[in-house]
Amino acid sequence: EKPKEKIKPQFAFRNARAAARIIFETKDLVLGYNEPLTKPLNFQLERGQKIALKGMNGIGKSTLLKTLLGIIKPFEGEVELGDYLEVGYFEQESSMENYNTALEDVWQEYPVLTNYEVRQALAKCGLTNEHITSQVRVLSGGEAAKVRLCKLMLKDINFLVLDEPTNHLDVEAKDELKKAIKEFKGTVLLVCHEPEFYGDIVDDVWNIEDFTTKIV
Repeated sequence: EKPKEKIKPQFAFRNARAAARIIFETKDLVLGYNEPLTKPLNFQLERGQKIALKGMNGIGKSTLLKTLLGIIKPFEGEVELGDYLEVGYFEQESSMENYNTALEDVWQEYPVLTNYEVRQALAKCGLTNEHITSQVRVLSGGEAAKVRLCKLMLKDINFLVLDEPTNHLDVEAKDELKKAIKEFKGTVLLVCHEPEFYGDIVDDVWNIEDFTTKIV
């Protein structure tokens, strides 16, 4: 069996025009579904800040991101999003149900691209021809993550929201992602449990355990 070819990924995020100075502001925001998960939160994120969110699993980091982006309704209180936001959101999704090939998956989101351009974009993210023509559900966690990163990198964004992007990535891909986040001119909100990854790219670390009402 011939050794599997490995392509070094090249990641870069495309900068959209600048957003307004305040990216978001929360007013007595309480996270939760059937019951509150946090005390009322009042905080804001300013343009150009790069923030890491840390905290134990299951205490609402993903819920916080989704509530901030308006995907989930707040339990109480509100989130005000700033003007001119172009969000790039990398979520921790399961690809088990995704019967699209990697090629189809990107193409559905960017139908104006040619077959060649989509393949080129996926190859740049470190995927081989075999990966590109495979269904996303059979790809490894790291390969599926690269497909999702590829979709983000085709979009002009000024607010990058990453939910544990390093989970399945190998060392080379992590280093490349770190470089891309560092070089990105916009605002970044990053959920990550690897201080060695985010330590030298963020301005501040918010610990969700300070917000939560759950007994940790």
